[in-house]
Amino acid sequence: MKKKIITVLISGALFAVSSPALAVCDGCVVGAVNKMHEGVKSAIETSTASLTALLQMINNNLANVGSKVSESIAQASNSQREMAIEVQRKTEKERIERTTELPVDPCASSSSNFVATALTNSASRSSSYRRGGGGSAPSSATLARKMADPIPTVEGTRKQTYAIHSEKYCSVVENKIGYAGCNATNMPDGDANIESLLTGAGKPGKEPDMTFSKEQEEAGRAYASLSVDPHGPEHLTKAEANTEQGRLYIAMQKAYQANMSAAEKPAFDAIAARVPFSGSQALINELKKAEGAAKYYDATASKVAKSTGTMSLAELQDFEAGRRFRNPYWIIAMGAEADPTKLQREGIYMQAFANEMLYQMFRRMEQQDIRLGLILASLTRNEMMPKIETQRQRVAAAR
Repeated sequence: MKKKIITVLISGALFAVSSPALAVCDGCVVGAVNKMHEGVKSAIETSTASLTALLQMINNNLANVGSKVSESIAQASNSQREMAIEVQRKTEKERIERTTELPVDPCASSSSNFVATALTNSASRSSSYRRGGGGSAPSSATLARKMADPIPTVEGTRKQTYAIHSEKYCSVVENKIGYAGCNATNMPDGDANIESLLTGAGKPGKEPDMTFSKEQEEAGRAYASLSVDPHGPEHLTKAEANTEQGRLYIAMQKAYQANMSAAEKPAFDAIAARVPFSGSQALINELKKAEGAAKYYDATASKVAKSTGTMSLAELQDFEAGRRFRNPYWIIAMGAEADPTKLQREGIYMQAFANEMLYQMFRRMEQQDIRLGLILASLTRNEMMPKIETQRQRVAAAR
């Protein structure tokens, strides 16, 4: 009890002592509190500003990142679209190339690959048929001498002609009569029949040959010699040629030869075009790779082409012209073809071949014009030169 009373008394004393101290320092406390408040406020404002700046920076960074991501996505999208367009363009280009390219089709294009070679070979061989041209010698010794040796007298030339004829070309009638020196032959009148130039020498009724055998080539040359110039001007001896009259004779002989060369050229060309050309074996091998072309070749090829595996320029041109319209396999194939591109291509091939044939015709017309000019010159000479020479003599007599 005493303890409680003492405690109360002490507490009251302490309260009485401390109250005046608080009353004296109220202003200090308020100032301190205000300063503390301002410090806290300043710190909060500073932190807020820093936080705002940080948030703004983060926001800006996020915006930049978003913009870059958007640009990357747009670039990737553009690249992908460009790649898709390029792939589509290449695909379309390849499709067009597949549908329009020249096919590796022997029946469509192989012939044209060999025409240039055939034309060159044919022209070279035709030139070799000239007298002394250096071409391959005929198997007939008599015909070989006639083609290369100096021209004998008219009588000597006629003896050569009969020897050539009786050796290989006697007709059935002549053999029946029993002409001297006549032998049985598979080419009766081969030296005297135009077929020897066009379809090949042989017995009457034989199938046309567009590629000649060696014997048919010789028969063609014999026909050309006999039909164009059966007995040309005799060659002079060396002693005769060195005289004044001999030189005048040679001048006249050359004028004759100039006209005869134009006359014999078509015959030589016709024969040469029907002789196999080098490289034709490869052509035939290519043609046989296409079923339609192979069937047409088997049905129409000449005996020489089938037996030797070679072909002439004339047969090549005939094959190229006939393998379409005359070929039932081509008609069936074109009738069943629905692709307009392939049909157009076939039409282009046909037009190209027609153009080539027109050009060859133009070249022949050019040669015909030359020959017509020579004919006109010959007619003019025959008509005018006697009159001119007569007048020249009158002028000389009047001096």
